[in-house]
Amino acid sequence: MKRETQATNSIRIARRNAAVPRGVGHSHAIFIAKGENAEVWDVEGNRYIDFAGGIAVLNTGHRSPAVIDAVKVQLDKYTHTCFQVLAYEPYVELAERLNAKAPGDFAKKTLLLTTGAEALENSVRRSAPSCTSSTLAKTRRCAASLTSFPIRRAIRSDASPAPKD
Repeated sequence: MKRETQATNSIRIARRNAAVPRGVGHSHAIFIAKGENAEVWDVEGNRYIDFAGGIAVLNTGHRSPAVIDAVKVQLDKYTHTCFQVLAYEPYVELAERLNAKAPGDFAKKTLLLTTGAEALENSVRRSAPSCTSSTLAKTRRCAASLTSFPIRRAIRSDASPAPKD
């Protein structure tokens, strides 16, 4: 796949619309070229204040020197591994810190996940032993519809309004 170096936002939006389902939200018709602190520049050189930064950007800004330094230190060790397959100390350390900050005078445990769907599915699984069968059935139906909706919509050929099921 050849990248176009002089492509405008409109050309890239057209490519995006041809390659990505409409179910994947996109708020602004611009493509970021670079970011620095609270500012971004698009592929046409326009400068913006980033009021809607991505995950962690609102807390740290784009390219925060402290974050960049921490990433470089980590990259010298290893990049990423699945904790369920090969454990690593920072996961346990963060879980301990979160457990210590959680309110209540009882033992706590922390599970780190990457999506809301994973969190919802795991909370339903964990709550199952303490629920009545009718409550659990309702919760599972609700969780199933919430977590599978984006998948069902993405595979629809017409990307028309959401199904009514």
